[in-house]
Amino acid sequence: MSRPRTRVRPPAALALPALLAVAFLLLPLIGILSRTQWSELGTHLGSPAVEQALELSLLVSFWALGLSLLLGVPLAWLLARVEFKGKAFVRSLVLLPMVLPPTVGGVALLLGFGRRGLLGPWLEGTFGITLPFHTSGAVVAATFVAMPFLVISLEGALGGLKRSYEETAASLGASPVRVFLTVTLPMVAPGLVAGAALTWARALGEFGATITFAGNLPGTTQTLPLQVYLLLQDRPEAATSVSLLLLAIAMGVLIALRGRWTGTPVARGSAATPAAAAGEAPEPPAPAEPPAARPDDGHWPLHAEVSGFNRLTLDAGPGTTIAVVGENGAGKTTLLRALLGLTPRAHATLRLGDTDVTALPPHRRQVAWVPQDGALFPHLSALANTAYGLRARRVPRAEARAEAQAWLDRLGVGHLARRKPAQLSGGQAQRVALARALAARPRLLLLDEPLAALDQTTRARVRHTLRTHLAGFGGVCLMVTHDPVEAVSLADRVLVLADGQTLQDAPPAEVTRHPRSPWVARMLGRNAWPGTATPKGLELAGGGLLVVPEALPQGSQALAIIAPEAVSVYRERPGGSPRNVWPGTVREVTAVGSRLRVLVGSAEAPDLVAEITPEAAAELGVVDGAEVWTSVKATEVTLVRL
Repeated sequence: MSRPRTRVRPPAALALPALLAVAFLLLPLIGILSRTQWSELGTHLGSPAVEQALELSLLVSFWALGLSLLLGVPLAWLLARVEFKGKAFVRSLVLLPMVLPPTVGGVALLLGFGRRGLLGPWLEGTFGITLPFHTSGAVVAATFVAMPFLVISLEGALGGLKRSYEETAASLGASPVRVFLTVTLPMVAPGLVAGAALTWARALGEFGATITFAGNLPGTTQTLPLQVYLLLQDRPEAATSVSLLLLAIAMGVLIALRGRWTGTPVARGSAATPAAAAGEAPEPPAPAEPPAARPDDGHWPLHAEVSGFNRLTLDAGPGTTIAVVGENGAGKTTLLRALLGLTPRAHATLRLGDTDVTALPPHRRQVAWVPQDGALFPHLSALANTAYGLRARRVPRAEARAEAQAWLDRLGVGHLARRKPAQLSGGQAQRVALARALAARPRLLLLDEPLAALDQTTRARVRHTLRTHLAGFGGVCLMVTHDPVEAVSLADRVLVLADGQTLQDAPPAEVTRHPRSPWVARMLGRNAWPGTATPKGLELAGGGLLVVPEALPQGSQALAIIAPEAVSVYRERPGGSPRNVWPGTVREVTAVGSRLRVLVGSAEAPDLVAEITPEAAAELGVVDGAEVWTSVKATEVTLVRL
């Protein structure tokens, strides 16, 4: 249900000048409408001279639009996507015709392309082309003043397009030209259409540069604006009628664009299904497992040496799945992008099997990835998205669509094949993105939190499907995750990153027993206290002393790992002689399955998480703010040397 709009009364100091501005812009238009001889309008517009000028104007404006598209679209892409020296100067050149007086522009064109200009003699001597006083000259003049509208509008649209779409398309095997034609242009189509419409309208109304550079020859260079200029001298009523025609065309273009000329696509209401609005749609029973999609036969061990922000070496055999974990800013996504060749922050020397792909562009590496947002192409259906990588590798259309459908079926979204991404829920879209990457027959698979958008039930099923595929995958899979279940159930190794470097690289069981990072220990649901060994125990970095079961060399650094279920909670100080006892205050109580996790803060020790049953919590009166005591047996502390 949409909120009712609240009307805001503008202050008079702003409203009055604004109304004056509207009146200032509106009054000339009213003047044309009021002075038009409506009874003679057909006669004026139907005269041979006006019809000839209109035909010439349409010819010149459409040729100018074609030249603007041919030259302006690549220029807009260059300005939006490539960093180079002199970029500000080039953008200034693009904007210059918009602020330059048209007659000055005509003089500049005359000195550049005229018979005595810089390029004119060569054009005439080599190709026999003379631009001044020729229709082609009028086209050049119109293109000069109109093309900036296309470039600026399209550059704005390209600037608002997330690069993850183009990068994902490249990782699926699409060449830069294919990416531009099949992904970039369709996604910025509103900005392109808006820029093209403005360019055409501006070219249709061009006067100053045309009369200065191309002259005013009837049937050759005399367009409608020039015809208006001539009619004003002896037939002002006819000039008003022709002006009304140009005004109607300009207003029609602007009304049709409805604000799109800024280059920002207008939000379009999608025929979103209830699934998109209310989460996962009810799904049909899982079909029988379809035949496996044909893999790219072979085995491709991985060897990578990464430098820059990330500094590490990776070696993995065929079929290895590596979970990449670490806190925010550790370099996880940067590592994946370095392997793809998409980031200047890090460089990867990469070998897949016997092939060194370091010097290859991303689309030739056969490295597929699933970014965090999935980056499904919004203009393609789920089936076309999934088949995109196969089609980019020249797989026949029918075969690609059949294989894509098989992958969608395997991930439980085959019944959604005809839907666009806007009609999918977040979990459904993520599964389609995963199917698209798996269908591309990669040699290295990179997954950036691929299951994060799925609910628990769907996540378990997709995890099973992914594990089944990875078991027969001949390449290596790197998967960024914050989910310990994914790391343990899917990965053969866990790579822990900190500040771009390897902190730990070991099997999941080893990382679970002996995490070398407080962050990883907490991700696994354990308390992690770093400290320094002393004769009395571990002097904690956060304050306090922890009695431990084993003596470490004095001064050595260690990490104390304490399982939440090993923490005892009391309302009164426990009797006996436990040495690890601290008073504290309950800060938070959260449910984890059938048990409760209690966060206890203390002035004598770092924060501690205990796990107790709901019955014990009720008996102890454990609620937020309650005063409690906690204790840990020394034998329950696991030490990891750092």
